[in-house]
Amino acid sequence: MSLKSKIKNNKLFSNMFGFESGIDITNDNQVLYRKNIVIKNIIFVSNLVFTLMFAILSFGEHSNIILSAILIPVTFLVNLGLTRTIRKDPNDLTTQTIASYIACFYMFLLSIVIYFKLKYGSAVYLQECGYILIYYSLTVCSFYQNKKLLKFVFEWVLALVTILHFTVTYGLVFTEMASDVGLFFKTFFVSDAFKDIVIRTILLCIFMLVLYSVVSMSGYMQEERKKELIKRRQVQEDFTNVVTKIFEVSLDSSSRSDEDKENILAVSKMARRLAEFLSLPVNQCDEIESFAKIHIEQQVNFAPSGANEDEKFVKLKEQTDLGSKIISRLQLERKCETIMRTAFEDSIKDEFIAKMNSIQNELSSQTILISEIYVSMRSVKTYKRPYNHKVTIEYMTNTFRVFFDGSVFERFIRFQDEFERIYDEI
Repeated sequence: MSLKSKIKNNKLFSNMFGFESGIDITNDNQVLYRKNIVIKNIIFVSNLVFTLMFAILSFGEHSNIILSAILIPVTFLVNLGLTRTIRKDPNDLTTQTIASYIACFYMFLLSIVIYFKLKYGSAVYLQECGYILIYYSLTVCSFYQNKKLLKFVFEWVLALVTILHFTVTYGLVFTEMASDVGLFFKTFFVSDAFKDIVIRTILLCIFMLVLYSVVSMSGYMQEERKKELIKRRQVQEDFTNVVTKIFEVSLDSSSRSDEDKENILAVSKMARRLAEFLSLPVNQCDEIESFAKIHIEQQVNFAPSGANEDEKFVKLKEQTDLGSKIISRLQLERKCETIMRTAFEDSIKDEFIAKMNSIQNELSSQTILISEIYVSMRSVKTYKRPYNHKVTIEYMTNTFRVFFDGSVFERFIRFQDEFERIYDEI
């Protein structure tokens, strides 16, 4: 089987019997609606299997042919009615609850009918298979993870199965001793039928106890997951509101002048060119150029979007990562400004140099920082006048060299004419 076919089959199985992504587990209506869809599909497949089973057994048996013929339209009508009930109003909890009860009772009654037919059919070896279907129907009902529903179904199952024991399994009510109550009780409690009924009832009760325990644990974990998800959403919403306000204040690029934006574009082009001179990979050169101007080209936006919680979470993560990158770029810009001011105040000390060199001292950051210092030297600042290219290079050599790796600074000085041309063109 090809990979494409496997993916297609997995998707088909997930659509029919899986708990699809995009279901909000905190929304009881959505969860119950999806469970109803899955149970309906299970009932549909079960009906097909039962119909096929009777079709196989019908060879040579007129009654089985009739039963098989009856099961087909009944199966169709039940599934059609159940489908209409489920899809009538997916957001109505009452409608979905009614559909769940219908599905459970139909599964159980169908297992009773099949048990009855197999018990009185010619296929003696299949008689106990009908009894197993009762357990199967209970297991299907447990998929709802509804303790109240399971308890209600079990009470009915216990009563009806007990009736089956006396009427179908052993036919005790149809025997001669059933007419004499005294004789009946005298002989029944010492008979093998009594022992068998007690054992069957005990096994049924144990099975239901196990199912009830599983449903209880699953329901508890489901509720805990819902609580955690609700808390996470609340924290996520609070975080989004706070971070949005912070980003709106600190990352707003609209207050920058056109000259500032032109200088940042010059820095990005210089940084990329220097990265090329350092023989860095093309993709890394692209990343350096993009990062150098990210704070004027990108804007963080936490506005809700997406069809479901997973998509909203992905959007939040993407925007948070973007905000982190923009903050890192602003930190690099602030580092440049701090170095420049300290230099013109003539207060650069060894301690200051060590502190500055501990902040974003990677090779990529250095290519941006040295380009930014060059552009700042050439531009007007509140604490300095603009300098020409020659004076800028002399200043960088005498004052700013200590903030850069030797290879970075050497390449910048070596190709200084290229950087002067980039600045003049901008």
